[in-house]
Amino acid sequence: MRRIWPCVVLAACGGAPARKPPPVELPAEKVADLAGVWVTSDEMDFGYKMTISTPSTIDVWIDRNKMGRCEQKGTIQPSSPRVFRVTYTRGECNPQAVNIPIDMSIASFTGDTLTLIVGDQKRTYKRAP
Repeated sequence: MRRIWPCVVLAACGGAPARKPPPVELPAEKVADLAGVWVTSDEMDFGYKMTISTPSTIDVWIDRNKMGRCEQKGTIQPSSPRVFRVTYTRGECNPQAVNIPIDMSIASFTGDTLTLIVGDQKRTYKRAP
């Protein structure tokens, strides 16, 4: 009985594929820079939809699954480079935050993604289509 062994041929293209460059960071100094609709979710599968409009409006809806949806709405103003001051006038999700200025720091902004730090929470949003 004759055995035929399969042949394996490997071809190399001269090295590892080139890495895609990281997205370019954009300025985040004015409300107009961040204006748009942004969405994300967290490890508890809560959904977040944030709308930032010029000249100074922020509206955040949080879908907390069985706990229901809630809204945080107020104003947003730049306070220093890459930091915005948010003051909620409506606070269904966090009533104790109403009329208390909160600093929202921009950790990263590429136009398509927006990473925010508020207190000890960090979230990365994607621009909604």
